[in-house]
Amino acid sequence: MEEKRNIFSLSALNQSLERFIRDNFALKNYWVIAEITKAQEKNGHHYLELADSKDGKRVAEMSANMWFSTFNRVNNQLNNELRTIFKHGNKVLVNVRIEFHPIYGLKLNILDVDPTITYGELEKQKKETIERLKKEGLYDLQQELKLPAIIKKVALIGSVNTSGYRDFLTELMENRIFTNFKVKEFSVSVQGDRATKEVVNAIHEAQEYNVDVIVIVRGGGSKMDLNVFNAYEIAKSIAESRIPVITGIGHETDDVVADLVANKYEITPTAVAKFLYVRAGVFRNELQSAFDSILKISQQLIASNKDEFTHTSKYLVHYTQNIIRENNNLIKDCVHQLHIGVTELIESEKSKLDLSLSKVGSNAKNIIALKKSTELNARLDVVHMLSINNIERNKIGLNNLADLLMLLNPEELLKKGYTISTINNIDLINYEGELEGAELKTLSSEHLITSKITEVKKHE
Repeated sequence: MEEKRNIFSLSALNQSLERFIRDNFALKNYWVIAEITKAQEKNGHHYLELADSKDGKRVAEMSANMWFSTFNRVNNQLNNELRTIFKHGNKVLVNVRIEFHPIYGLKLNILDVDPTITYGELEKQKKETIERLKKEGLYDLQQELKLPAIIKKVALIGSVNTSGYRDFLTELMENRIFTNFKVKEFSVSVQGDRATKEVVNAIHEAQEYNVDVIVIVRGGGSKMDLNVFNAYEIAKSIAESRIPVITGIGHETDDVVADLVANKYEITPTAVAKFLYVRAGVFRNELQSAFDSILKISQQLIASNKDEFTHTSKYLVHYTQNIIRENNNLIKDCVHQLHIGVTELIESEKSKLDLSLSKVGSNAKNIIALKKSTELNARLDVVHMLSINNIERNKIGLNNLADLLMLLNPEELLKKGYTISTINNIDLINYEGELEGAELKTLSSEHLITSKITEVKKHE
């Protein structure tokens, strides 16, 4: 036989759960420790995702909310730190009431927040960061860098819209001791999710500039606000900087990790500025004092040694005059001996030169005679032979020209049967007048024939 089933609608089931939770939990509050895995604000209301882990594994999750009015009340009690507490990754101790909504399900309504757990967790993380820096050999690296005796070029990292940033610049540039500073500014966020990355990037970028120190400032804030300067990434960047780093975070009690790894830290941005210009002023005063001491000691030494200097000067004058006189005679003897030696050397070399010239002349004559007897005759024979060849070539050319002239002689042409016809002593071929009736003279090799032209026909 089939078992009878009780069937409920989902809304009925949720209403039953709502009544059960209201009856058993509505009037009770619970303090709960959990880690924030997600935080969101909308219209002043805050919505959180809470979780609990054990041995690295998540064992519980639940949504929670804190309404606008409750948030403002608790936030005022905590000096406006609640927004910073409600950040991803923070561990919190919250007072909650369990609520169930038929549509939205089971949620925790946060009524109060105890920051001691969060602060304790921050201190724990801070200590872990310090231990990690020491283990990696980074904690004391900045102490190996020496600050310049006078600091003039400053890389300033901070938020330009904060009072601490402005206080630093005002104090640095408007004091009466030393103001000859050059400041390269790097604007960054000093709180919020972007702060860590922007501060780290600014420290790295500052390494590319010619500066004496890097100054990081922030105008104070709550314990949670300053927590960004406990970040391992910022501390590591400060420790590894090749330029000394000075911090002025603006706290009055606990130091942040950034202070501990920096080359030097001051409580406020104004104190950092004062340190810089006082250091410059002290160095200038020490330098002036040292100069005055050197000048005074020098004057005393000059005064005490003046008489000895005068005596020594007179002795040196007298002694040098004697040496000069003694050496004048030696110089004269040397000059005389040098003159004699040079004269003898010149005569000797002249005789050698004359002998060499005589040998060169004799050799030249012999060479010329030899050349004349051999090469000159050979060259004359060559010239004679070339002349005969040239004359023969020219003779052949002249004979060819004579034959050509003979061929072109008119008398020779007439002997071959050719005739020359003219009219009025103009060659017939060049005559342009009327031909019929004209008198034509024809010259042959033996006769001159005169005739009258009676008819002219075109030759085709």
